[in-house]
Formats: sequence, C-alpha cells, structure tokens
Amino acid sequence: MGAPISVTREQYLDAIRQVRAAADDLASRLNMTQETWQPKNGERWSIVECLDHLAISTAVYLDAMEPAIMEARSGAPGATVFRTAGWPSTKMVRDLEPPPRMKFPAPGKIRPRPTLNPEGILPRFLSTMDRVSALVTSTANKDLNTVRFRNPLFPLLRFTVASGFLIIAAHARRHVWQAEQVTHEPDFPR
Repeated sequence: MGAPISVTREQYLDAIRQVRAAADDLASRLNMTQETWQPKNGERWSIVECLDHLAISTAVYLDAMEPAIMEARSGAPGATVFRTAGWPSTKMVRDLEPPPRMKFPAPGKIRPRPTLNPEGILPRFLSTMDRVSALVTSTANKDLNTVRFRNPLFPLLRFTVASGFLIIAAHARRHVWQAEQVTHEPDFPR
C-alpha cells in the first residue's frame, strides 16, 4: 500500500485554496447551460452536480469531525503535519485522487440533490471549502493525527481527523477535475 500520505498544514491549506480557485475559475468561464449540461445524455454528472456533491459530502464529513475536534485536548502545539493513519485511510486518499482509477458509486446521502438551484451551487461549494480552511486554522493547537471520528459513510471505520481532512481534499480534487472534464466532452455546448 505504501507509506502514509503526509502534508504540512500550510500545504494542506494551499491545496484547499487551489481547489477553490479551480472551481471558481471553471464556473466563471461558463454559462448556466454549460454548467448544467449532463454528459452521456444524463448518465454522468453535470458541473453543478459535481460541485453540489462536494458541498454535501464535505459538510457530512465536517459534521462528523467537528465533535471530535471540539473534544480534543488543546494547549500543546499541534502536529504541523497531517498524515493518514493506516492502510484504510491511505488507500481511500490514493483512490480518490484524480484522475480516477476506480469508480465509486456515491452513497445516497451525498448524491447531488435532484432539484438544484444552479446559481447557488458554486457559493455553497466555496463556503464549504472556507469552512474546511477555518477549521484547520482554528485547530493549530491540536494534534489532529491523534483525534478519531467515526466515518459518516462507513460507520465501522474510525479515521483520524487529519485523515478526514486529507480525504476531503483528495475528493475535492477528484470532482473538480471531473467537472473540468465535462467541458472536454464532444457534445459539450459551446
């Protein structure tokens, strides 16, 4: 499986800024018809569906992680590195990175909503990325490599909060990449 994945807090925050900027840049180049167009006659997600899925799934993860973060001891300087803790979290992060090597069906609770307000999706996604950054910044005095939470999608698994953050970033990169790929489809409206 390989060595654990690790990044500094600053590298992590930079990665979130990059994902945020990539999504913002993508949306700024497109009109509403392009953002809502579905490849393969609706068999694959549109750009706004990719971003909605990210907003929902990130919020689900953060809601599960926040109670563990609040209960974590503070006072001592926290670890400056986020690293995966064991093969399940390392495998999950690696499998989520773009371009996808494996396709995973999204569990129902994190699928894009059937009725979307396309104009509200990008702000909602950006807001969840801001929430991630704010939580990482606010926990500088906590070692998130030692704090565990129950995975909200796979309740039998308990991950460290640091692993949870790494999963969020890899997942965001995957679906922003997927959203960008929509624009390269032959039938994409120009």
